[in-house]
Amino acid sequence: MIKSSTSLVQYISESFRQDEFKGESAQRRKLREHRRDLQNSLVSSFLKYIVLDAKQAALLEELKQLATELNKPKSLFKFFNQNNLKSGIYLYGPVGSGKTMLMNSFFEELTTPKIIIHYQNFMQEIHKSMHKLQTENQKDIIPKIAKNYAKQTKVLCIDEFEIKDITDAMIIGRLFDELIKQNIFIFITSNTSPNNLYKDGLQRESFLPFIKIINNTFYVKYLDNHHDYRFDKALGVKGERIIYPLTLENQNKLEKIITEISDNNLVSQNIQVLGREISFQKVHKRILVTDYNELFARDLSYIDYVNICQNFNVIIVGNVHTIDANDTNTAVRLINFIDNAYFYKILLFMSLEDNPNQIYQGSARAAEFKRTISRLNEMNSESYLLTNPDYG
Repeated sequence: MIKSSTSLVQYISESFRQDEFKGESAQRRKLREHRRDLQNSLVSSFLKYIVLDAKQAALLEELKQLATELNKPKSLFKFFNQNNLKSGIYLYGPVGSGKTMLMNSFFEELTTPKIIIHYQNFMQEIHKSMHKLQTENQKDIIPKIAKNYAKQTKVLCIDEFEIKDITDAMIIGRLFDELIKQNIFIFITSNTSPNNLYKDGLQRESFLPFIKIINNTFYVKYLDNHHDYRFDKALGVKGERIIYPLTLENQNKLEKIITEISDNNLVSQNIQVLGREISFQKVHKRILVTDYNELFARDLSYIDYVNICQNFNVIIVGNVHTIDANDTNTAVRLINFIDNAYFYKILLFMSLEDNPNQIYQGSARAAEFKRTISRLNEMNSESYLLTNPDYG
């Protein structure tokens, strides 16, 4: 896991960023470009010696794949014209979690025109550009600034994003909207979740549309820097994790597991998915305690289950009863959930009315359900624990 190594990468970055864009002349621009090349060389050399934890390594692989896509000719045109692809990445987490290192690694993979800059320097540049255009009595200042960026870059990386004052809060929403219109892919790192940006700030209601842009059009990723002891507790639970039938003894067994893992410190939480909210009544950090009605009786789509499994690493599902042979929709939801839980290596606890083989007796999805049963059995095994990136 990155600890002191992250701060060193950040130190290298900051030492080369601190005076960017101050009194920019041709000579200074050339010097800045030389300094950037030197920084990239230093960071690249240093990254060879960093040992990543499982979460960092997985995210780095995703970023490399995305960089490969962005490097393809005309890939940005495709990127912004497919409904399933987004406009940027918002990577947040506590200090020392590796955000700056991952941004630098992503930046190094890019061959398309690119800019990387610290947020404070970025805003200094924006204010300077606005002042210049205002003195020239220009109109549509924000769109002009965005178009100017589009002439320089296709990817904009902004490190340590943080809204502190009302002036920046009022500018940033309009600016990002225009940058996205110009097909600029934006990568942001921050210590703060999107929903907590500019929290308790003046006229924050005017800033909320920007938060909506981030939640709806960006890949929002959380990077932690510590191991959750509750996940350790979940890993330490002995015995079967797929429990059946729904006897009083088995119900008590599941309740005991819930108490051990969560300390009964459970609250309601909403998950944002494509502008909608999915509500859950029992959540503690990355632990979801739910049941058949909440998880399968609602009209949830495949992408909903993707987001659910991205938000949690332990999911406890109670009272899964037999699905009617004609209830294809519920069967599909169960299949979609298990597929994603398996893919994201969720530590799953589930209580069922009957043996998994008997939960669905319909014919419409029989072939797919065989895969579901196979995966449930594997997820109940000790060997499955070894596939979890948080194990050990």
